Order: sequence, then C-alpha cells, then structure tokens
Amino acid sequence: MSAPANPAQHAPRASISVIVPSFNSARFIGEALDSILAQSLQPEQIVVVDDGSTDDTADVVRRYKDRRIQYIRKEHGGISSARNVGLDAARGEYISFLDADDRWRPIFLETMHAYLSEDPTVASVFSNFVRFQHPSGQLLSDQFQSYPEIKRPALLRDAPYAHGRIPKEKAFSALVACGDIPAYTQVMMFRRSMIEHLRFEPTLTLGEDTNFVLKAYLAGGVVFTDAVLAEVRRHDANATLDQGEMVIHKLNGLKALAPHVTRETDLRAYRDRLVRAHIDAALYQTRLGRVRAGLRTYRETFRISGSALRKLKGSMRMAMAVPRGLTK
Repeated sequence: MSAPANPAQHAPRASISVIVPSFNSARFIGEALDSILAQSLQPEQIVVVDDGSTDDTADVVRRYKDRRIQYIRKEHGGISSARNVGLDAARGEYISFLDADDRWRPIFLETMHAYLSEDPTVASVFSNFVRFQHPSGQLLSDQFQSYPEIKRPALLRDAPYAHGRIPKEKAFSALVACGDIPAYTQVMMFRRSMIEHLRFEPTLTLGEDTNFVLKAYLAGGVVFTDAVLAEVRRHDANATLDQGEMVIHKLNGLKALAPHVTRETDLRAYRDRLVRAHIDAALYQTRLGRVRAGLRTYRETFRISGSALRKLKGSMRMAMAVPRGLTK
C-alpha cells in the first residue's frame, strides 16, 4: 500500500508541534493525520504517542513517510501520561493536541497561530467545534452553544472571525465560570514558553484536560474564535460517553487544581466553581440512589469559603433530591 499523499506539502510551515495521543485508534488515526497534513499552515513536528495499543496503530502511522512524524510507543498508562510524553518530546514554539479520533479543518493551525503570533501576552487560544456521529458522519450542534457567556457581544467581534480576547488577569476567572468550562485540548494551541512547566495530572482518569487547561488559563491571556475549526467524533469507544459520571471527574479535576490558584480574584471564582461542582456531583450521586455519597460530597462545600447563597440553594436542591433516592 502506498503512503498517503500530503495535499499541503508546499504550504508554509511554522514552529508548531502537534501531539497526537493514541490508544487502539488504528481505525481513526489516519483521518487525524490527514487533517494535520492538509493544514494551510504546516507544523514542523508531529508527535504520535502510542499508549500501548494492541491494534494496527503502528502500521497505519508507518505508512506516512513524512519525516516530521515522530512515532513514540510506550506502555499503556492513560491519556495523561501519553500527552505528557508528547510534551516532553515537543520542540515547537507553539503546541497543539489532536486526539486520534478527531480531525481539524484546514485553517485550524493557521488561525490559532495568527492569534498567538500577534500578541505575546496570550498563552492559549481555542476555537469552536462541531461533533459528528460515527459512522454516519452526521454533524451535531456546535460547542459554543454550551457557552452562552462566550456569546456575549462584548466578548465577540469580527477580525476577521468573531473572536474574543481575555487578558491574563481575567482569563481564569472568566472561563472557570462558564457553564461548561472551555477545556477541549483538541481545539487549542498553547505558547510553549508559558506552559512548558505544566503537565497533565496522571492520577486523573478523566477531567485531566479541565485541570491542565485551567492551569494554562492562569499562565496568560486567552483568545477564542467563534469559527468552527475542528470536528470531534462521537463513537462507541469515547471516554466521555457517560456525561452524568463526568460531573464526578470534573470535580476531581477542579479539586486537584487547588495548589495552583493563588491570586485572590482567581480564588473567588475558583471557590465559587468548586462549590457548584460539588453540588452538581452530590445531586448526581443522590439521584442515582447513592444518597450517603451525595450527602458527603455536598457537606464538603462547607469547607470552602464563600458562596453562601450558592450553598443555600444547593441545600434546597439536595432536600428535594434526597427523598427520591434509595439510601446506600
């Protein structure tokens, strides 16, 4: 079988490292790599980290004869360890991640790179994206529908895509408050010099992206664009299929963030979000009949300073939920 062609082999390049973590993604990773090689602005390095796959991932990657593709195989250790291996190997001035089952639209890297290049105070940028159903290919709603705060006219303006800029002193507090925290690494680019000290938390099986991205939001300004520049696949092996259980993982990711949040303005926003996350997790546990676990999770809110009104409202919601649970 001949090597896949590179449709953008003559496109300009930039000092960008793309990290592609993969575990048993042989059926998808070719599309991910093709979407990288089709970018209007090409990366200088593509690091594929095979996290101990037992399928044909290695064979698929080896068909690509592009010297920029660096294949690293490691023992299976989870998505955090795979991304960390990629970070250790990355040499570019800018870093992006693309999950092996997702794909970028052709101007993703060019757009992200332009925002970072024009403002040295920006640490990270991210775009809107759509999900698509596998195997039908049906496009689902765009992700920014989950971020009503981002759609405010005060944050969006045309230049040439609708986009917003948040300075460093406001980035964390503004984005941690979003209903669904913008923490999707496959639609982000980071300035390496501002995040090179950061790593994904290996103790988190899920919620590791929320933890990492929020640490990046503490490091510098943030730019985001309303343009849909990536497509995220929904399929039977997605790690996040159980959206209910994700509230537990997101809470764990937020709790692990505590040592990194030190500025008072950030602390206020962080504590408020931490209370919200505890309440969401407590309600989820209670409604599943795990009442005692839910009550324990809710009681943890009283160890967090501030957010008295939110805690009171949480008490009312818990009071309504508990009678419907079965005590365990």
